[in-house]
Amino acid sequence: MRIDLSTNESQPMRVAKALVVDDLPDARRIVGERLRRVGFDLRYAEDGLSALGIFGKTQPDLVVTDQQMPRLDGIGLVRRLRKISEVPVVMITAFASIADCEEAMRVGANRYLQFRRDLDRIGPVACDLVRGLAPDLGAQPHESMAGMTAMEARRRAQQEFRRVLQTNLVECRGNVAEMARRMGKDRSTIRYHLCRFGMLGENV
Repeated sequence: MRIDLSTNESQPMRVAKALVVDDLPDARRIVGERLRRVGFDLRYAEDGLSALGIFGKTQPDLVVTDQQMPRLDGIGLVRRLRKISEVPVVMITAFASIADCEEAMRVGANRYLQFRRDLDRIGPVACDLVRGLAPDLGAQPHESMAGMTAMEARRRAQQEFRRVLQTNLVECRGNVAEMARRMGKDRSTIRYHLCRFGMLGENV
């Protein structure tokens, strides 16, 4: 199955293209497999600078990028892309935090996902974003985060981080040490956020 972005039946089929950016080959492969299953043609880059070059040559319909990479990280990549394009961007990271989520949305990312928790969501999220730009489907373009106020971005970032925290709380059965390992943070930081969101007594 392919995602057809042609605007009418008389046009040849135009298959949606996705650019996957990650410095880890296994992560690129895993994310790419999810996108291939839902019909994307794929291009790959190992960091933000390489991605910019490939983007200019291939003009993909979607960019899925890691956050932490050498040379040019995900935040820097999104910032550079937003100077030249409104292409939908999904940022995916193994180490989610409110500050990083807020910054990603502020510079223009459309979605911010956690690698372990949201792998199975990558395909549906990608389809929704790309189809939102296809006139023949009658959908409205996906809301751009670039126009958000700092307060709006922070509110949405906090909501996203709370979901990440709550999911890990349930999956780790209240084990703060395991939550800290999964999220790449120390235990005191995890306890602080659990307390701040009123979740300290749920399973801990």
